[in-house]
Amino acid sequence: MTDRELNTLEHAIGRLLRIGVGVSGCALAAGLILWFADATAANTMLRIGLLLLIAVPVTRILASFGDALRRRDRLLSWATGVVLLIMLTTVLYLLSISA
Repeated sequence: MTDRELNTLEHAIGRLLRIGVGVSGCALAAGLILWFADATAANTMLRIGLLLLIAVPVTRILASFGDALRRRDRLLSWATGVVLLIMLTTVLYLLSISA
């Protein structure tokens, strides 16, 4: 992959992440409004907002992981793999206790 293609990909990922943060913020705001209104859908909206918010750094870390694998950087790929595993375990744990 050329530097120009990597820059284009980086801009596209950045655009998607900004959209993800915006949608997450809307879902969290809606969840908080529903929570204050004591509505039953509040937990679902808050859970969706938090999962979207978690997806933003995970996307960046996945991009770093792919780049490290491409460059054959063992230390960086190992470290980002560990971070991804910890984040996945945390999300699964949070989903299991809030269900």
